[in-house]
Amino acid sequence: MNEQLFTILATLVLVPMLLATLRLVFVLPSCRKFAPGPKSISTTPKSVLILLGSGGHTGEMIRVLKQFEHFGLLKRTYAISDSDKTSLASLQAIEKSPSTIILPRARNVGENKVSAIIRSLKSFIATFRTFATLKTYPDVFLCNGPGTAIPIAYVLFFFKFLGLCHTKIIYVESLARVKQLSLTGWLILPISDRILVQWESLAKKYKRCEYHGILV
Repeated sequence: MNEQLFTILATLVLVPMLLATLRLVFVLPSCRKFAPGPKSISTTPKSVLILLGSGGHTGEMIRVLKQFEHFGLLKRTYAISDSDKTSLASLQAIEKSPSTIILPRARNVGENKVSAIIRSLKSFIATFRTFATLKTYPDVFLCNGPGTAIPIAYVLFFFKFLGLCHTKIIYVESLARVKQLSLTGWLILPISDRILVQWESLAKKYKRCEYHGILV
């Protein structure tokens, strides 16, 4: 291979990689200067996608939602795992005709690592297919501890990277997490626009976490 051809090929590879890296740095919330509080999100959201997880996660999320002063004015869509009948029943108790997106569960409690990885991959694929067909994307994605938050958050972030959506990702950590973030919290930390924790010690330990008192 002559020097000129090598230079051309290297340029064709390196320039797109450089542009992709710059774009990633631009859209990653963790790469921007963080200013905690309401001003972190400059526009008032009109639509919100809310993830309801199983068990205590659903209870915590519903208690968070009840604190929204103008919650009824938002266009609300709920994401629920396909096997989560409890969350669906809880949702129907507070919403007459809820708009829902049913997705495969990312992992089951106590599931072995190999099975959890396979299930998570299937959840990522199904989530990508579901969100790729949406005509509009929510202004905000609100989630807490369930593993299903990871596929949704990363798919939305990928679409944001491509310039297809501008969804803000807000993660609310569980009340049970006192000393450190959960696995979901760790994984979603780099791409979340805001991370709300229930204990002041967590906000002091992690730079991008916010503490505004007990929310759940």
